[in-house]
Amino acid sequence: MTLSIATLKAMIHEYHGFILSDEELERIRPELESYLAEAERLRELDLANVMSARLLHVDEGGQS
Repeated sequence: MTLSIATLKAMIHEYHGFILSDEELERIRPELESYLAEAERLRELDLANVMSARLLHVDEGGQS
């Protein structure tokens, strides 16, 4: 995914971030694009057979 300078400026404005120059945005854009590509790869993972870590633990009658 390619992020334009205008998109980055709009995001910064929307989230009340620091104002950056076009040069600064050009320097950070490749890292942001890499981050978005990795996030997309995570969305594509098949986790159907992975046990959720959010399951409740059973109380086995021990002391509290």
